[in-house]
Amino acid sequence: LATTTIRSRCRTSILTCVTLLMLLSLSAAILPTVSALPNNETPLLPMTKRQRNKRKSTIASSSPRTTILPITPRGGGTSSAVMDGLKNSLASGMAAACSKTLLAPFDTIKTVQQKYSNSGEALGFLDAVSVIVQRKKGFWELYSGLGVSALGSMPSVGLYFGVYSYCKRTFVPFFQSTYGSDRCDDDDTKPIFSDSVLRTMSIALSAAVGNTVASFSRVPFEVVKQKLQSGLHSSTLDAVTSMIRNEGFQSFFPTGGVSIQMVRDIPYAIFTLLSYEYLRDNWVNKSDKPSPWRDMAAGAMAGGLGSYLTNPMDVIKTRLQTDTMGLYGGSIMECARATFAEGGFRAFLRGSVPRLMHKIPANGAFFVFYELFRRLLHVEDTKQSKTKEEK
Repeated sequence: LATTTIRSRCRTSILTCVTLLMLLSLSAAILPTVSALPNNETPLLPMTKRQRNKRKSTIASSSPRTTILPITPRGGGTSSAVMDGLKNSLASGMAAACSKTLLAPFDTIKTVQQKYSNSGEALGFLDAVSVIVQRKKGFWELYSGLGVSALGSMPSVGLYFGVYSYCKRTFVPFFQSTYGSDRCDDDDTKPIFSDSVLRTMSIALSAAVGNTVASFSRVPFEVVKQKLQSGLHSSTLDAVTSMIRNEGFQSFFPTGGVSIQMVRDIPYAIFTLLSYEYLRDNWVNKSDKPSPWRDMAAGAMAGGLGSYLTNPMDVIKTRLQTDTMGLYGGSIMECARATFAEGGFRAFLRGSVPRLMHKIPANGAFFVFYELFRRLLHVEDTKQSKTKEEK
């Protein structure tokens, strides 16, 4: 009874913290955004309506006119790459906790579908729901692993986006000065690659580096979460103590677990972030003011594309990380051959529907919260504002 009460209180505390984060971000969305001020001035006190009108007329009459992108530093000055990375890390960690809580049931259903194997037959979506809710806790089984998932995602996602933002902020100017337009000091020097190609390369490389670093911190939480979702343990405490008692700390890093995590996550990160950055540059940032709906749509489309293209790796990852019988010996190729033998190529698409149902809205929600928290923290994009004369 005491253990149940403690678990209930922990779950309530987690949901309360996430709810507060969501309310904070939503309140930021409805606050009026602060426009760029002439001469790098910063408002210290709330302005009256008359003062706001006077400020607007002053900005309108200033020359040259500046087009402000949705995300720019609000207090003047330019953040360093390190500070930019830290702010993105904090923003992404809070956004991850919010989105994980919203869509935990679809992640649980996906795990049950992918783990299921019976004479090549796949487990349907509704059948998976039925299997889950028939367990001991009923409906709440759909939220199995939420605590470890939400708490585990904050440091791993924060580390991932922090490293990604730092690398992007560093790689873009480095590649442009070495191989792009910035190397053209005289008329005889020509760029080796266009700036758009170098930006694409920088984003892909930054995503790969960020996910490589984050994968090592993500694996233990993924292993515990998926064992809970598969019904192998009744609680997080039971899962952790049982794993340590039976196999030691090595059980949190199963053979092949880190490698398959990277095989899935690195391509997923590259596809998703390339798509998202492209949509931001060519659609989201075309708006004169921040648009949460555009952030949501861009994140959803990018996440959906990345999820579908990497579903085969996700199936293999799930099976390796929940393989308690040693069927695959930690081998990615052995697991892939066994999966193919069960159902051919279609076996690698198992769980794709609930995964898309989870990833599309999850990425939409994540990037909405991510961009809102970035605005609260005054994070600057690598793409700077441009004047009309430059256009």
